[in-house]
Amino acid sequence: MAMQRETTLIVQPLRSFMQHHGWYIEKTHGNQYQEGFPDLLAMHPRYDPKWIECKVIDKGNQISCTPAQKRKFPIWIAHGVKIWCVAGIDFRGEAGKVHLLRAYQKLFGPPNGYKLLHHTDRNLLAQEMLHG
Repeated sequence: MAMQRETTLIVQPLRSFMQHHGWYIEKTHGNQYQEGFPDLLAMHPRYDPKWIECKVIDKGNQISCTPAQKRKFPIWIAHGVKIWCVAGIDFRGEAGKVHLLRAYQKLFGPPNGYKLLHHTDRNLLAQEMLHG
């Protein structure tokens, strides 16, 4: 079974980087019983746990949600679960390092998972994830 682009380009580099910085990472995997979960649960002795959803910005410069995320994320957020979204084109190697570092820094700001649900301009959301 081939790995999803998201896993290769975003999840694995972020996970490795965070583990190197003392985070314990649980990778969730969608299946018929667990669809719509964020990609990672990250825990650190000094910081609050973080549910992290990783997205690849596609060639159309857009970010999309799955139907299950559109159903579940609002419920989680309404019940106080904080979800962070990180997105990029490719976090691998030297070329992706600046984007990886920017995404990592966003994890120390307010949760932004709600933006996946409420942002009407997917192109603007992608730009915000990359640069904002």
